[in-house]
Amino acid sequence: MKNKKVLIVTYYWYPSAGVGTYRVSRFAKYLSRLGWDVVILTTEKAVAGMEGKPDDPALDNLKVYRSRIIEPTNLLNKKNKDQGSTSNPGIFYQKDKKLLDRFAVWARLNLMVPDAKFTWKWFAVPLGKKIIELEKPDLIFSTSPPPTTSLIAKKLAEWSNLPWLADFRDPWTNIYYYDDNPQSPWARKRNKRLESSVLDRADKITMVNHGFFSDSKNIIEKKSTKIPNGFDPDHIVTEQAAKEPSDKFSIRYFGSLKANQYPKAFVAALRNIEISHPEIAAQIQVEFFGSIDPIFKKDLANSVKNITCTFTGFIQHDDMMKKVKNTDLLLLAIGRTKNSKFALSTKVFEYMISGNQVLGIGPIDGAAAQLVNETNIGSFFEHDDMEGVTEFILKSYTNSKTNQGSIPPNKSAISSYSFEKLTESLEKIMRSLLD
Repeated sequence: MKNKKVLIVTYYWYPSAGVGTYRVSRFAKYLSRLGWDVVILTTEKAVAGMEGKPDDPALDNLKVYRSRIIEPTNLLNKKNKDQGSTSNPGIFYQKDKKLLDRFAVWARLNLMVPDAKFTWKWFAVPLGKKIIELEKPDLIFSTSPPPTTSLIAKKLAEWSNLPWLADFRDPWTNIYYYDDNPQSPWARKRNKRLESSVLDRADKITMVNHGFFSDSKNIIEKKSTKIPNGFDPDHIVTEQAAKEPSDKFSIRYFGSLKANQYPKAFVAALRNIEISHPEIAAQIQVEFFGSIDPIFKKDLANSVKNITCTFTGFIQHDDMMKKVKNTDLLLLAIGRTKNSKFALSTKVFEYMISGNQVLGIGPIDGAAAQLVNETNIGSFFEHDDMEGVTEFILKSYTNSKTNQGSIPPNKSAISSYSFEKLTESLEKIMRSLLD
């Protein structure tokens, strides 16, 4: 019997190996294992934190079509080596922005609707039509952000009359940076109209979490399914990585840390430990891997003197997973916005399979806190709970020195977040569109 074929529209794909690539590449990988033929429509090059190669032969063998894209924010920022700075939401929270940066923010909010990748549609839609004529897929799957991805898939679905499943890793008009950086009335209205057109047209919708969209007509509820992020069982490190020369108690953070994620309670707790337990402070080493907000770096350096703190850029995923496995305490930070309780960082799932404790900072009634509690992999604290974070770090330190384990993780709950199982749920939705 002939395999079913899906056309996946995604801005992020290898060699872009950032967080935006992870979810869609796991779906592609396990759909291939389930017998689907997978075709990818992506860009020539995505603005992302790092580059890497596909981590599975199944991904290497996929057909990948790449269209042109004009990155307007790169044109505004040619002299800056960090070409992603003006397209990364972190620029919205930079203090003392230069004139060009302020213009870039204004343009991004009010001219580049729905996002800074809007030009991709000009090239991706014509190429997508050619792909559909050549490959003859059975359905279209898109993943957002950027929202432009959904607009491309919408055009292709309307042109081809193929069923379309729209996936959302983050909200669209409800995304956190619009809280502090509102659009003009015209841009906000247009953005909302584009969002509504996509939600109305998509045959099915999958979301990382509920609460992404305001829907008074209950249209979203009727056609949507929650499929959270998860972990790849192939990435579980079964052997202990070689121990680094340092015998210090290690606390590590992996991924981007934006200004709105500032873990205030963590910094205050480290300072508190230096004052109240200087002998323990001397044994703590804090390491950050990824793109870290410069204001946080500065504040941490000014607040902590005797605890070793280092900052490294993004590292390859395999190296990251080894370090995650070989860490005493893993730090997770959720932002401070009205929708933060719905945030569910990809990183928590990679932390989940390490067997190590997670220190979460963010809304204790949020999705991330619920997951950490459900799986028994650590504890969550509010952004201002310095006392709770201090106590948790000291307890974790003591346990590591006395070889006392924490509460065993809930393996059954953890297994439900395997991308192998999540993709089976996705495939059921896809199959339903073909019946």
